[in-house]
Amino acid sequence: MPAASPAARSPAFVQTLLLAAVGVTALGQTLVFTLLPSLGRSTGLAEIQVGLIISCSSLAFALASPIWGYLSELYGRRPVLIIGLTGYAVGTVFFAVVFHLGLNGWLTGGALVACLVVARMSQAVIMAATPPAAAAYTADITAPEARTRGMGRIGAANNLGTVLGPGIGGLLAALTLILPLYLVAGVVACMALLIFLLLPPSPYRTQAPDTRVRSVMATGLRAYTDPRFRDLLITGVVLFMSFALVQQTLGFLFQDALHMSPSAAAGALGTAMMAAAVTSLTGQILVVQWLRAPALALLGMAVPLIGAGALLLWLFDQRLALTAAVMLVGLGIGFGMPAIMALASLRVDSSEQGRVAGLASACPSLGFIIGPLTGTALYSVDHRFPYIMVAVLMVPLAVLVWRLRRRTETTLKTDVSGEE
Repeated sequence: MPAASPAARSPAFVQTLLLAAVGVTALGQTLVFTLLPSLGRSTGLAEIQVGLIISCSSLAFALASPIWGYLSELYGRRPVLIIGLTGYAVGTVFFAVVFHLGLNGWLTGGALVACLVVARMSQAVIMAATPPAAAAYTADITAPEARTRGMGRIGAANNLGTVLGPGIGGLLAALTLILPLYLVAGVVACMALLIFLLLPPSPYRTQAPDTRVRSVMATGLRAYTDPRFRDLLITGVVLFMSFALVQQTLGFLFQDALHMSPSAAAGALGTAMMAAAVTSLTGQILVVQWLRAPALALLGMAVPLIGAGALLLWLFDQRLALTAAVMLVGLGIGFGMPAIMALASLRVDSSEQGRVAGLASACPSLGFIIGPLTGTALYSVDHRFPYIMVAVLMVPLAVLVWRLRRRTETTLKTDVSGEE
């Protein structure tokens, strides 16, 4: 790979490139999630089939993410980041082509669902390389006391992409539902080229490579059974499962409760998701970057915000109330995501940052394995059931976060007593 230019070696430039990589990935993901309900209805898919596509791809992402994190420890963050972005671009084109065949009636029924699942899972396996590599690189270049703010910047970049994704998708969906997918593939491909040309290698010194596939997979997946991260893993999965329950049913809710066409619903959902991302981005700038709130305080705010949003979705069917609910849920996820990543990163030294970043990056996908299928199945019975479930889930999650805070406070007191 070519050496990065001297200007590219400044910390600010490096962080900008990393944040841009995270941002365009989030842009693509949110754009796809915004369009899927409308694309599904337009190609004759049932709600649960749309949920199946997301759940299967999320499973692939969750299994691959910690493995890619470990590979970034063996071969470096930069090569893994380039692979993830390139795979995402190619996979998005493949996914768009399959939907194009479905929209034209050349591929229908079970064959269409099977091809969409294969296309999305193939894409997910490769694109899973990007988030852990970017998070691990960020951990490499930030001190422990600045880790929450560093991960907060990743969350902010993720939210910025989330702002742009639904807006672009909603505007272009008025012309054609499939065009935004091709556009995002081009944007991500350009980002991969910039990383290839400009990003210097991470300061982390790579380990001796182990080329045995079985060993790499086993080591990467072992993070899921590590007791050091069990509480954080459960917290992250429940947070993102709740988010998935909301996100993957909202497109149908806009069509059914507000009597919108698929194209109009895609635009309305895009606007709502964009408003949620703006709220989340603003909250992260004010609370994480300026006020420098600790990670545990962020988690403590995330749970009631998501619960309040679920209650609004449960009780109201007006567009303004639905948008306000999504904004609350988005703000909660915006606080919860950097908190999980920072707390996990602070529990290990530099030799394990890749695997831990992979585990933290897998939390959204783990939540999206169960969330879309559960949400769409509940929605098919009653459109309020998914949001009742989210509200109920926040009660045990609040208890878990409280116990996590008590455990951390006890550990800190023990450490202080030991030093004395």
